[in-house]
Amino acid sequence: MIQPDDDSLRLALAEVRDLQRTVVVLRSELELSHNERQHAVQDALSFAHSEISQLRDTVAALRTSLERLTQEKLDALQQANTVRHAEIAQLHDTIRALRDTLEARA
Repeated sequence: MIQPDDDSLRLALAEVRDLQRTVVVLRSELELSHNERQHAVQDALSFAHSEISQLRDTVAALRTSLERLTQEKLDALQQANTVRHAEIAQLHDTIRALRDTLEARA
């Protein structure tokens, strides 16, 4: 059997230690990368939720504004109808009065 000499044993042990250190460094870098990715995902989700909330608030405000404008339009139409009916009634009264005056003269 071949016996390894002390130098080759030392070299092999040094290489094993170097590989172990490399594994530790790579593991740390991988964990750091994973944590950074998780943080980026959380930031993106937070931003998305914030934007969704703002859009919902905008939609609610626009809906309220539209409902208010619709109601104002309906109120204006109702008021215009009331004025129109009052004018028509006044014109009928004027026609009746003129007719009565003409009939009284005839």
